[in-house]
Amino acid sequence: MIRVLHPVGPLPASVYWRRRAVAFAGLVAVLLLIWAVLPGGGDDTPRNSAAAVGSPSPTEPAAASGSTGPGGLTASPASDDPGRAGDGRAATTTPVATTPKPTPKPAPPPAPTPCPDSALRLTVSPAQPVYVVGQAPVLRLQLRNVGTLPCTRDLGAALQEVLLYRGTQRLWSSNDCYPEGERDQELMRPGVLYTFPVTWSGLASQPKCAGTRTRVDAGSYTLVGRLGSLVSPRAPLTLKAA
Repeated sequence: MIRVLHPVGPLPASVYWRRRAVAFAGLVAVLLLIWAVLPGGGDDTPRNSAAAVGSPSPTEPAAASGSTGPGGLTASPASDDPGRAGDGRAATTTPVATTPKPTPKPAPPPAPTPCPDSALRLTVSPAQPVYVVGQAPVLRLQLRNVGTLPCTRDLGAALQEVLLYRGTQRLWSSNDCYPEGERDQELMRPGVLYTFPVTWSGLASQPKCAGTRTRVDAGSYTLVGRLGSLVSPRAPLTLKAA
């Protein structure tokens, strides 16, 4: 025991003490390494031990188990999928019943109003410019809606009239001997042309078919058309001798 504590040799005692210290330190390091390798040999938990403790059992899906946090509480993994809840189950959404809004019905078009004279154009013309005395000229009374909206107008025969003039002298009217006629309320659409033919016998006449009717001689005459308060421009008619 005394020799162990007091080394004997040719070298100085300090050399032997240093050698013993190095050997003792090496022995202590080996013992510490063996102690650390043995199970339960240390107080520090290895870095990968947390994953081993918190890993799910083979019979459970990984998404259903959470890692154990401090105090034994289980932290559920957060889900990046907006359609899934945090516990890994599909998130359910309750459909909201919506009542469709009724489609508004278009407003009905306004009822047509009576046609003013300014919305109509009335003309009169012979079927041919020259007739022979003794023939029955065919005269055409034509009416057109020149406005932009449909409108109504009475087109009855009682309101239609064709007159024949020589200068300012009135010689004949289609209503002198045939004043009667039915009323005919029509819906006149823009641009539609209405034609009313009138056949003249070639004889002169007076209102209410008074007096004796005589044949009109050859010459140049003027026609005027009328529909109620609407009057047409003048149009020429020529009669020639047979």
